[in-house]
Amino acid sequence: MRKLVFGLILALGVSFFPGTAQADTVSDEAAFVAKINDLRASKGLGPLQVNANLTAKARSWSAGMAAAGRIWHSTLSDGVTEDWRKLGENVGMGGSVDGLHTAFVNSLHHYENLVDPSFSHVGIGIVMNGRTIYVTEVFMQLMAPKTSPVTAPPATTTTTAPKSTTTTAAPKPAPKPQAAPKPQAAPKPAPKPALTAAKPAPTTTSTTTAPPVTVPPVEPAAEALAAAPADPPRAPSALLVSVLERLRTFDS
Repeated sequence: MRKLVFGLILALGVSFFPGTAQADTVSDEAAFVAKINDLRASKGLGPLQVNANLTAKARSWSAGMAAAGRIWHSTLSDGVTEDWRKLGENVGMGGSVDGLHTAFVNSLHHYENLVDPSFSHVGIGIVMNGRTIYVTEVFMQLMAPKTSPVTAPPATTTTTAPKSTTTTAAPKPAPKPQAAPKPQAAPKPAPKPALTAAKPAPTTTSTTTAPPVTVPPVEPAAEALAAAPADPPRAPSALLVSVLERLRTFDS
């Protein structure tokens, strides 16, 4: 959808001097472009590119206004050969580039064209009538580039038959059976430890001790005592015999 945007007609108080309308220098048109892009940069917007088609339209319209001695808007689509989506226009008359640009900035609808983020191109046309500047500013947003649908390549395919000669690798010889591992000798039983006298169990101590237990001695039975053999008589010693012999001598 295409859209046309018009700025208000801006006419500054100037003295009109009759004369033939003539194109101003390109430097004045470039000064307008620089001021517009400085304003856009201060707002974080991209600069406008100068478009030759828009510049030609703007110059032609400014020439008509200068010849008539008054300003009015053009039919925006007239003379624009670009594939545009949105167009805008500011027109004005005044005594200087700085004065006209300041007046555009201070006018709401002219200012909206200057900082419209959708615009990407501009064309400035200046024609003088005496000391009066007639200026036309044309703004444009281009249509998005058309993308051609991606078509799939033709369905024809080339298939090459495999060559009739084939190379078949000879089968690898079967691996030789490996000899079964020799059975390992059963491990010899460990020698039995030599019998040694049992060591006395170590004495253990405990944190608690049982009370002592008194066991009365068991008297041997009378029959056991009677059955026990008497001790055999002992022979008197030589010393005892000598003593007894002496005692007998004293008695006799």
